[in-house]
This record gives sequence, C-alpha cells and structure tokens, in this order.
Amino acid sequence: MANRRSFATNSSESKPAVSELDALERSELQALIGGIVESHGLWCEEVVVGGAPGDRVLSVFVDRIDDGDGVILDTIADVTHEISSALDAQGDDIPEIGTETYTLEVSTPGTDRPLVRQHHWEKNLGRVVNVMIDGDEPIDAKIHSVDGDGVELVQVIPGAKKGMPVKYSDPQHYRYEQLSNAIVQVQLK
Repeated sequence: MANRRSFATNSSESKPAVSELDALERSELQALIGGIVESHGLWCEEVVVGGAPGDRVLSVFVDRIDDGDGVILDTIADVTHEISSALDAQGDDIPEIGTETYTLEVSTPGTDRPLVRQHHWEKNLGRVVNVMIDGDEPIDAKIHSVDGDGVELVQVIPGAKKGMPVKYSDPQHYRYEQLSNAIVQVQLK
C-alpha cells in the first residue's frame, strides 16, 4: 500500500521529530499540527503527506514521552477532531496539501517502530529489544541506560537447553550509529 509509513531503522536515517524542532524549523503544516498535539501533552513524532495526487493521506504520528502506557483512544479522537477543525479553518488551500482532497490519519507509531532517537530508547528503558549491533545478526537485549551518545545494553542469552534459565551479559555501551532495527519485544505478564 502506497500510504503506509516506513520508519527509519537507524539514527542516521532518522529525521528529527516535529516536537524536537523549534518553531522556526517547522513547516507551516508541522507548526499547526505540532501545536495541537503538544497542547494535549503528547509528542508529535511525524507529520507526513503521502498518497497519490487526488488521494492524499495526511498521517500524524503521536506518542507519549513521559511513560510507557501509550496514548488512549479518547485522546487520539480529541486530537484528530482538533486537527481536522484547524485544517478546515485554513480554507481551501492547506499547506503542503493545497486544494486536493485528503484523508487525515492520527495514530501512534506502534510497537513495530524501530527505536532510533534518544527519547525512543529512554521511553523503553528496562524493556527487551531485538536489535542489530554493527550490522551483525539480531540479538535480544535489555535497555540498561541511555545517554546522549548511545545506549547501554545487557544481552539476554538463552539457556543452553530448553527450560534452562536465561543469562545476562554485563552492560555494554553502544553508540546510536551502531544500532539498527531495534524493535521492542512485547512481553506478556
């Protein structure tokens, strides 16, 4: 499907989140939408205009930065309504969309979004990720700590035989550039 967003898989492919940009760095559309999202205490990850001419899709990705519980559906509905009203108030010529018809989609990035920015890692501190380090085979590792340069990971080493307990490596620090395809592993309690 042409409208599906594919997220960056490492820090070098990643652009700053809308909420990381100051007012002068934001496009007119990012400023309009980012302000609404942030007024709800949410993080505006991305504003993407996709689709084909005549069938545009305006995708807005929002997240919580302060906890791991995620965004509740009522909040997404409120944000969607406010963005829609603000875009309607723009009249017939919406920045970056123009006069074309469009579909507005407001959602969270989901669990399959790779961790590429410092705040992605911080938000998931203590969780297990499946990650490639220096392009090697993916491993499971627990996020031990996060700083401006990178992430300290503790590798999860499966037991030698089925049923044997897992082992953990000593924490090791990796630069963001060394890490790719880092996906949080959903663990049921």
